[in-house]
Amino acid sequence: MADLVIDTRRVNETPILDVTGEVDSYNAPRLRERMVALIDEGPRVLIINMTGVEYIDSTGLGTLVAALKRATERGGTLSIICPNEQIFKVFHITGLVKVFPIHKDEQSALAAGPGMPSAAAVA
Repeated sequence: MADLVIDTRRVNETPILDVTGEVDSYNAPRLRERMVALIDEGPRVLIINMTGVEYIDSTGLGTLVAALKRATERGGTLSIICPNEQIFKVFHITGLVKVFPIHKDEQSALAAGPGMPSAAAVA
């Protein structure tokens, strides 16, 4: 089991969570706590940088979906940076590419701002 490391930083007031390791049933509650805290602060956009994620299971996906729901209820959104093809494949197979704005890099995630997925942002 790989440890989960979550670092928080801001770029132009936009919070970015840099996530490294495995997002699974054991580690997902820590990620949930961090996302909820940032969402409740009220940022319009929260970006989850999954560049360092090696594995994500259904609990991890559910945690992201719950955070997106919470952000949306508060007038915000949650975007994901996911250049890892294996992790992106999980989002694609589960249909979550239609739910999350998913970007290949930080620059495109920041440039997109709030909003739903688009053909340019996904894949």
